Amino acid sequence: MTDRMHELDPATFRSVLGRFPSGVTIVTTRSESGTLHGFTASSFASLSLDPPLILVCLDRRANCFPVFQAAERFVVNIATPAHADLAIRFATKGENKFADGNFEFDEEGHPLLPDAAAVIRCELEQVVPGGDHVILIGRVHDARAGSDEPVMWYRGDFLHLGESAA
Repeated sequence: MTDRMHELDPATFRSVLGRFPSGVTIVTTRSESGTLHGFTASSFASLSLDPPLILVCLDRRANCFPVFQAAERFVVNIATPAHADLAIRFATKGENKFADGNFEFDEEGHPLLPDAAAVIRCELEQVVPGGDHVILIGRVHDARAGSDEPVMWYRGDFLHLGESAA
């Protein structure tokens, strides 16, 4: 293989990846000091059924990076169309992410969205380096499906299931 991949323009690469629709998640945790943290991720996938593992990718430059790297537990909330504004807020640095959110808390105080398409509660199993991101591998200890459909991220905008892409 040649070095041609190293010549790829980041804007072009981002545009090409935007052609792949992905789900939208809001990932949350509570630090040891009790502060709530979260981020929006579209890089999320199941990893294993036995044991039940998921993965989600986090930018190393995110303000919450050190908290998630040290977290014992985290929650993956699969967003619905109703969460679009919240997902934008969780993707923005400096925002008060938990203001006006409809969060509930599990028995350990981790925030979750009761109206999410699904909620997956995990123990942090492993953090794997991946370029400018890390891959958080979570061992699922509780999962529940909601009644609403998930929202997709496609070409830099939200796309509802059943809706035609522009």
